[in-house]
Amino acid sequence: MSHGITRAHCNKCGDTTHHEVLTSVEQREDYEDHAHYGWSNRFEMLRCRGCETVTMRRTRHCSSPQISCEVTYYPPAVARRTPPWAAAPGRLVDPTYNVPTPICYLMYEIYTAVHNDSRRLAAMGIRAALERVMIDKIGSDQGTFKNNTDAFDKAGYLSVRQRGHIDTILEAGHAAIHREWQPSDQDIITLLDITESVIEAAYLHDQLSNALDRKIPPGPRPRRPKRDPTSR
Repeated sequence: MSHGITRAHCNKCGDTTHHEVLTSVEQREDYEDHAHYGWSNRFEMLRCRGCETVTMRRTRHCSSPQISCEVTYYPPAVARRTPPWAAAPGRLVDPTYNVPTPICYLMYEIYTAVHNDSRRLAAMGIRAALERVMIDKIGSDQGTFKNNTDAFDKAGYLSVRQRGHIDTILEAGHAAIHREWQPSDQDIITLLDITESVIEAAYLHDQLSNALDRKIPPGPRPRRPKRDPTSR
């Protein structure tokens, strides 16, 4: 039995969509040390009317007008989708993307950290993923992140601009590990943008370019100039 229609975030659709309210439960929180105001919770089981994905939403209201309500989704609302070539550990990796299985698994775990707001863990994982890509492409570990980056650059996988981006990721990983740096959501988005571009350039672009080249119809052959029969 439907309990109405509401607007809610859908991870699969990647946007706010219309959802059917499958069921709804209200609960109240009372605290003796906060007798002047109270909290109420509404738990809703929702189903997207587009993709039919089921989600639970908790809306926490406070009786004080100075305190805004809190909305939480289970599983957590995702602002950024996991790339299609990443895969959960233990699951079959799609071979058409040509990304090595350990890198697919590691990137999936990084996105799991992002979705659970574990941003420092995500920054550390991003650094590890990039180093794994470099070692895979250059064939052996050169001992340090800088040496691996130098060899990766020498092998032709980085532009001048990308080299600077890689150095930024190295510093971000160091700061998260050693200097208690807490990256913001935008910081993590930037780090993921750089990381995904390097991975896709290293493993996907040649494959996609070759596939596109096979689809493009050949152009007309250049005409040869006509020969004058009187000339020798």
